[in-house]
Amino acid sequence: MMSYFRRFIVLLALTCGLAGVSASALANSDKGSASASGAPTAHLEPFVVNLSSFDKYLQAVITLQVTASEIGDKIKTYMPMVRHVVIMTLSSKDSSEVQSSAGKKALVEELKEKLNSALKTSEHEGVSDVFFENFVIQ
Repeated sequence: MMSYFRRFIVLLALTCGLAGVSASALANSDKGSASASGAPTAHLEPFVVNLSSFDKYLQAVITLQVTASEIGDKIKTYMPMVRHVVIMTLSSKDSSEVQSSAGKKALVEELKEKLNSALKTSEHEGVSDVFFENFVIQ
């Protein structure tokens, strides 16, 4: 009887501990608007575009690091324009251009430049980095 009671207590403690960890992780996931460096971010919905050669397509999930939360709000306000700039930039690429690490880095720089231009901001006041959370060419 005592062994059963101890098992129950241990199981209850583990369940409560896991529930606490899960609740903590869930609470922290709502704070997802900051990158590892603490800078605010703006998450964009996934993109699927035909590449310029039309024989392949690119699926990408992109998060923008911004210099201030006000820029994140501006991105939300101008989301159709932001998505248009990203789609036009991605679809202008050939798969061979963006398969390499250097090609992806060049794409990041081009997206920063074009997005800041569209938002009428500079890199020091607007989009400071672009993160690919998913990048698949098929």
